[in-house]
Amino acid sequence: MTQLTTAGTWLNGIWDMLTSIGMDPRRIFTDAGIDTDAMQDPHHRFDSDQLSMLWNVITAATGNEAVALESQENPRPAMLDLLTYTMMTAPTMRAALHRFIRYIRIVSDAASFAMEADARGGEWLRLFITGTSLPVPRQRFEFVLITILNVCRWIAGRTINPIGIELTHEEPGSTQAHARAFAGPLRFSAASNGILFATADLDAPLPASNPRLAEVHERYAAEFLQQMDKDKLTSRVRELIVRSLPDGDPPRATAAAALNISERTLQRRLQDEGTSFQQLLDDTRRDLARQFLAQEQIVLGQVAFMLGFADQSTFCRACQRWFATSPGQYRKQLSNQA
Repeated sequence: MTQLTTAGTWLNGIWDMLTSIGMDPRRIFTDAGIDTDAMQDPHHRFDSDQLSMLWNVITAATGNEAVALESQENPRPAMLDLLTYTMMTAPTMRAALHRFIRYIRIVSDAASFAMEADARGGEWLRLFITGTSLPVPRQRFEFVLITILNVCRWIAGRTINPIGIELTHEEPGSTQAHARAFAGPLRFSAASNGILFATADLDAPLPASNPRLAEVHERYAAEFLQQMDKDKLTSRVRELIVRSLPDGDPPRATAAAALNISERTLQRRLQDEGTSFQQLLDDTRRDLARQFLAQEQIVLGQVAFMLGFADQSTFCRACQRWFATSPGQYRKQLSNQA
């Protein structure tokens, strides 16, 4: 599984929040296993489980289950990095939120959002966070929601009180912190986490709206995402594997040399992205096999050659492992599905 990550700018906002409530953020971040020096690198990203662990440590250190809602009067727009500019120059809050959803991967690919119409009026901004081995704590959801709401208030230049807040966790003993932070009707033990914005707030013009600047900011945001995808080693290694397969099973040393890095560095960086060279090789072959077998004009022997197998029997064994059937039978299955 490819590792899901969050930009250091988001963690800097958590650091500032801890400072504002009188806590020692360096000690807390260190206890959570986070390299505080790496946070100075604007390109460094932290995996999803590190964020969950951080919030577990923060909650234990403060003894406050509602700590994520502390110091909520500070909108911290810098936490959203380039996203802040794409949002604030949009014509309306609705457009700003749609741009936020489109480019959220600049800040995190562990979090995703969706807009959903409500039968009573208004629209929900739904939040989903994906962890890996650790459960995502409630404080992480709460901090994301209150941060987004306060950024919306900041770019609108006025008070925006949602007409509904839904949280998946059970209702705590005290909801005062939630009521103070969100200033809207609360519902706990909900199916998903989200904020319900009124239609009037969504359609109100934004004070910093600027079509020309908005176009520039969106272009920068799109280019940033393209560069992010390009910089991921997984994508680059997969491209090398695809090009090399017809010449046989490409060794890891060949890929490392093509990328001008050592085999050890290649292995470590792929591990950081949640995979390995051997896993990438196998996954790439499987995906290509599915594509080639769907094309009946390519004979099975040629498919085996294009995938870099030494002989057709080795290819057949791989298909049994991937698809639980032979290449010929799998081709028939694909044909029947067409």
